[in-house]
Amino acid sequence: MLAAAFVFKLVVLLQLTGHPLTAPDSGLDTTAYAELARQVVGGNLGLGPGLYFVSPLYIYFLAALLAVFDSFTFVKVVQILLGTGAIGFMFFTTRAWFGERAALITAGLASVTGLFTFYEVLILQSSIDVFLTSAALYLLCRALLPRSVGVQFVLFAGVAFGLQALNRPNVLIAVVGVALVMVILLRRIKPAALLIAGLLIGIAPVAIRNVVVARQFSLVSSHGGLNFYIGNSESATGFYRLVPGVRPSIAGQAADTRRVAERTVGRPVTDTEASDYFFILGWTWIKTHPADALALFAKKFAFAFHAQTLPLPHSYPFFAYDEGTALRFYFIGPWLLVPLGLVGLIGGAIRTRSREFIAWAAFVPAYAGAIAIFFIAERYRLPLLVPMAIGSGAALDFAWVKVRERRWMDLALPAAAVIALAGAVNYRAKLDDGRWIEGLRLAERLVILGRYDEAEQRAQWLETHHRQRPGAGMHGVGEQLLSMGKTDLALPYLRRGHEANPDDARQDYSYGQVLLKSGRAAEAVPHLKHGFESGLEIPGGGIDYALALKETGDTAGTIATVRRIQPPPDADHEGWLRLGRLAMGAKAPGVAEPFFRRAVEMAPNVAAARQQYGLNLLLLERFDAAAAELAAANRLDPRDADTLAHLAFCEAKLGRIVEARAHVTSALALDPAQPLARQLQAMLR
Repeated sequence: MLAAAFVFKLVVLLQLTGHPLTAPDSGLDTTAYAELARQVVGGNLGLGPGLYFVSPLYIYFLAALLAVFDSFTFVKVVQILLGTGAIGFMFFTTRAWFGERAALITAGLASVTGLFTFYEVLILQSSIDVFLTSAALYLLCRALLPRSVGVQFVLFAGVAFGLQALNRPNVLIAVVGVALVMVILLRRIKPAALLIAGLLIGIAPVAIRNVVVARQFSLVSSHGGLNFYIGNSESATGFYRLVPGVRPSIAGQAADTRRVAERTVGRPVTDTEASDYFFILGWTWIKTHPADALALFAKKFAFAFHAQTLPLPHSYPFFAYDEGTALRFYFIGPWLLVPLGLVGLIGGAIRTRSREFIAWAAFVPAYAGAIAIFFIAERYRLPLLVPMAIGSGAALDFAWVKVRERRWMDLALPAAAVIALAGAVNYRAKLDDGRWIEGLRLAERLVILGRYDEAEQRAQWLETHHRQRPGAGMHGVGEQLLSMGKTDLALPYLRRGHEANPDDARQDYSYGQVLLKSGRAAEAVPHLKHGFESGLEIPGGGIDYALALKETGDTAGTIATVRRIQPPPDADHEGWLRLGRLAMGAKAPGVAEPFFRRAVEMAPNVAAARQQYGLNLLLLERFDAAAAELAAANRLDPRDADTLAHLAFCEAKLGRIVEARAHVTSALALDPAQPLARQLQAMLR
């Protein structure tokens, strides 16, 4: 059975290994893990100086395998081997609690559970979650069995859970919950204490690294605060959502959480302080809205067991059905495992009346609560499916026995419970399963790879499959082409997107952008105006609209628009400089000043930013401040003759003639033809 399970997994691996969205450079979490692992292989073992922003175990797992054999395909083969081993752990755990036949049923169900196989062929930390969970639950089972060979298995289980916590930090909370249940039911402190001791041993290497390398205390990583806030705030839905000012990527989140916190508190913060900032925001909302928070927690707890697909970052249905992989035949999933598993586990507790079994099964509500504290996503729920598969094996074995014995009444209550739970678990919630977004990501990825014919086919597919709004597929592909500078290729896509839905402000704005870049500014203005006036968050804050007005000669309109532009939260100093230059081009130095000032605040060690701000202040006749900025620019780039010449001009205006002459001499030494320096030389003789 294990050999067959490995073959099932290998088929999917071969189908998805060359897929554009599963490649190491495909973006999102996959690329972040691949890059971090490459750094470790390259010798940066501590990955300092800050805390880990992602769960660290998978980084080192990936690095170790790449160091042995530099192939991501090799990594995936190892992952499906571990997934096959996880089925073995589930078999032995089920056999220990319920017997051989139940164990075979569990193994059979797990072998054709599509979610297990899907995540095992991805470069994500979820790829080893099932193995770690099944191993830890097996060791806990061995420790709690009445015929256990020794309490050392409790310690081993704790260590296994500790390692899993380095991959899935929610497990920390779940194991504390299990330990508490053990104390209450078993009425002994020692087993629970050993479990927690093992947990601490498992996470100790990372906790020590955080103190030594990052010089901050954190048990695992620093993304807990942001995740807590995502799941607990006025705008929380219980699922992943975008946080204003924080880009939806690991690299973006790592940088932006600190930036947002620093902007609020008004000083630099550490990774721990940034995480605490978001945690306090979430906890403050909970304390001020306790009824809403309780209702939201109940909703999240229920969705921990729901069969609804909750993609993050990948959509399982897209790969299973839209891509035509063998996953469509691996039909077992939460829709069946959850109702059967819950009935099997509850029934097992009732029939055996075993306190040890109840303590073991406490992992289910404890882990569900641990993820409901934050927010629910499909990959976070993956560890729950391990005990659900074990419970399902027990339920079906019980049913088989009762059918053979023709004891139909004994089946009535469990069957009714399974039917009721199946109805609740499979109730169709109005949530996006991510299939369209995954298709768009594939089309954009094909554009990046230069496979334009395939991208065109995908754009057409997006217009007819799981469509979100008319023209959105064309718009998405066109935007990707435009961002790559492929204006001629982008134009027909964005035109078709606009024509399909002319009232959509976002699509209209993108159409205006491509018209502007095609040299058709006058045609672009009404389209850009529609998007700008809509109130949507648009690229660059709407700078393209201001550029189009400038190119059409509407100076007053340009200045008025620039005054209203607010760059996006993730804009770098170049974005602010661009706005300042635009205002200067419209002869509005007063409008430009705050943009240049912000650029200098963001990049005080960039000579170009200091120079631009200095020139702006010079035009505003703020000579003292201008001289300070130009002097700073000169320190950063001593070989810029223009900076020296304008600094000399400021010094002359301030009556510092000796300094002005010295700067003129230096400027002419660098560039004898510098016009302002030559004029000043004649004036200052």
